[in-house]
Amino acid sequence: MYFCGPKFYLMRKIALPVLFLCFLPVVFLAQPPEDPMKRQTSAKRIDEKIKIDGSLDEAIWYEGTLATDFKQYRPLPGEAASQQTEVRVLYDNDALYVGAILHDTAPDSILMEMSERDDMGNTDYFGIIVDSYRDGLNGLGFVVTPAGIQFDTKFSALDGGGGEAGSVFSGDTNWDAVWDSEVTLTETGWVVEMRIPYSALRFPEMEEQLWNINYVRRIRRNRETAYWHTVDPNGPNMISQTGQIDGIENITAPIRLSATPFITTYATHYKHLAEGEQGAWGSSFGGGMDIKYGINDAFTLDMTVIPDFGEAISDNRVLNLSPFEVRFDENRQFFTEGVELFNKGGFFYSRRVGGTPLGYYEVEAQLEEGESVIANPNKTSLINATKVSGRTTGGLGVGVFNAISAATYATVENTEKETTRQIETNPLTNYNVTVFDQNLPNNSFVSLINTNVWRSGDTYDANLTGTVFDIRNKANSYSVNGNAAVSQKYYTDDTDLGFVYNLGFEKTSGEWQYGLYYGVESDTYDPNDLGFLYNNNERFAGAELTYNRFKPFGNFNSANAGLFVGYSRLYNPNVFTRMTVDTWWRLTTKKFFTFGGSTYHEPFSFYDYFEPRVQGRYYKVPVNNDVGLWISTDYRKQFAIDVFTNYRVFNEPGRNRFNLEISPRLRVNDRLSFRLSVGSYNSWNDVGWVETQKAADGEVEAIYFGRRDVLTVESGLTANYNFTNRMNLNVRVRHYWSAAQYDRFNELAEDGTLLPTDYDSFNDRNFTAFNVDAVYRWRFAPGSDLFFIYKNAILDFIDKDPFASYRFFDSLGSMVQFETTNTFNLKLIYYLDYQQITSGE
Repeated sequence: MYFCGPKFYLMRKIALPVLFLCFLPVVFLAQPPEDPMKRQTSAKRIDEKIKIDGSLDEAIWYEGTLATDFKQYRPLPGEAASQQTEVRVLYDNDALYVGAILHDTAPDSILMEMSERDDMGNTDYFGIIVDSYRDGLNGLGFVVTPAGIQFDTKFSALDGGGGEAGSVFSGDTNWDAVWDSEVTLTETGWVVEMRIPYSALRFPEMEEQLWNINYVRRIRRNRETAYWHTVDPNGPNMISQTGQIDGIENITAPIRLSATPFITTYATHYKHLAEGEQGAWGSSFGGGMDIKYGINDAFTLDMTVIPDFGEAISDNRVLNLSPFEVRFDENRQFFTEGVELFNKGGFFYSRRVGGTPLGYYEVEAQLEEGESVIANPNKTSLINATKVSGRTTGGLGVGVFNAISAATYATVENTEKETTRQIETNPLTNYNVTVFDQNLPNNSFVSLINTNVWRSGDTYDANLTGTVFDIRNKANSYSVNGNAAVSQKYYTDDTDLGFVYNLGFEKTSGEWQYGLYYGVESDTYDPNDLGFLYNNNERFAGAELTYNRFKPFGNFNSANAGLFVGYSRLYNPNVFTRMTVDTWWRLTTKKFFTFGGSTYHEPFSFYDYFEPRVQGRYYKVPVNNDVGLWISTDYRKQFAIDVFTNYRVFNEPGRNRFNLEISPRLRVNDRLSFRLSVGSYNSWNDVGWVETQKAADGEVEAIYFGRRDVLTVESGLTANYNFTNRMNLNVRVRHYWSAAQYDRFNELAEDGTLLPTDYDSFNDRNFTAFNVDAVYRWRFAPGSDLFFIYKNAILDFIDKDPFASYRFFDSLGSMVQFETTNTFNLKLIYYLDYQQITSGE
């Protein structure tokens, strides 16, 4: 019933082609045959038990097929690796076994910095990459360092996980599998032994398996990365450049059922809750559980019940003077692990789930005389969340995500009547994402995505249906790609519809690459109930040209450069807004000193239709140019430093910006390291919206802009200490200060220029944020962790005090007077696996 009426025409023009693209006949139901162009190896079935101790002392290891003769990816693409590597693979009914002998002519020079799991430091490593469905788009990586640190990842070519060819760190590194590995250092190098249970893999139900596979080795002191099957840095994504392994027969997916129950306790101290109140303590105790269940050989259910995300790092809060929402990173593990299907097309922003209540900012307007707000939660309470995802033998990926958040209420108090009442800020809400993703030949794909938000009561509901596709030629050298979507908001008496589509044509391999792009976002397109979009109402066209040279020349190891030209108009009305020209370049010397630069040009005035905050009005930003430079020294050294600076000047007297970032890092030893980052961001004579004055009937009388200096200083310190390869302490400290001081004001004219005015109001802003995140983690058993977490949070915002100081050092010295929260959290997670329990292992 939502599609009735005159707006059905829009649905017919946009939604039906979307559905047609996504429900193409699935004709690729069988795995492709063996590819003679790929390197081949075999796995050997065994009956005896293998002890995972890093020694490879069982004779059966040396009956396996040998994979050797690795080729460099960097720094000398295609050349033989500087050190010899030998890899063999065995298997039985339960697991895949990988044994690697990594010869090294200078074993005392092997780099092996210790780090947290899934966080590679300054170290060598060895890894295996598995694409069991042979689609060239999705895969798994298992990596081990000489210090025994494990790293595992899921690759997805669409969101960069197949990413820069040759990078094992470009996938979903939040994915955590339970597998075994041990390492032994020898007089001739080091040895790796892995056991990867089939519960950590996904593979088709077939009598004879044929998988895409590759092995990777990094020799850090040489900045060398090498692969068994050659990976061309100018070629397509890494996951499509693999060899193949056969010989794996008559294996079945096990019953994949595991649970990780947890208990957690909090103690929190609040300082300066109210005037005259010095502080208070609070405490809580709780528990919950994460469950994983393999529905069949390919599909897995993940569920979190009464979740707790205490170990997630704090958000980087900032002073926001723009008309747009601030986008925060997702740091909650359940929402970062195994979400590659749900991220297709970029329509899903998981921070909406359990995020800010819909009516959080409307409570003040609902107060009655004599009332004040005594509690207004800024996050909704998540009851549960569930993911089901997997891929069929025919290459059809299916994902379903569902989460439920409880109703949220603000509490207000009437001190005269001595009464309290609650105001609903967010109703009971259900969030759902459904994805169908069909792999096609030549590493191509087409996907259908639907996001839906249902809210109880009279609050509106929302829905989005979209597609994303990438069609490539057989050589994987050209790509036609894009996405399209229809957004809908369902009110009691009406439905708001909007649409978006983007198309691209790219040359994707070779030293010279290019792309052409075109996109449209209607003025009613709004995915933000479960997605994220800064602004809609845009037509955009762009062209890009890049040059990448990875083979050494002269004094350099590699170089790249690029040019991008963009042109934008509003969708409604169809008027010019902006043209941009970007250039960038980068060079890496043979001593691994990297430096580069960029330029940004707006050769015509930019018509900004969003800064005035009034539909149809715009501010005319003058012509401006920006130039940037950066350097990065060799991270192999104990001390390294990154420096970035840029300067932007406007065609207007006294208006410019200067930014400087300095980030030194010190590795004291293989256990202890520090990284400091300091940034200064300065805008002088900046221009921005201040206030819109309206008449009693709502008509706009005047829009006022202000001239301001905006100064920001952000600094951060990260310290890591690793007691063992399974126990570490990570401390992150961040201080942020930003102040905006207004010098004079202007009225915005109809033609976008600024006129003199008598308006004068205090609008200065001063924002300080200070956070400490200290996390001790001990992985005392596979998949089981003990966390001790300390968090300190200081936030202060001044916007109505003309006598306050708006200087950095004054604000820094005043932090002891600000409201402070200190939280102590102890959390125990224990991994229970059905196979281990029933087998008695």
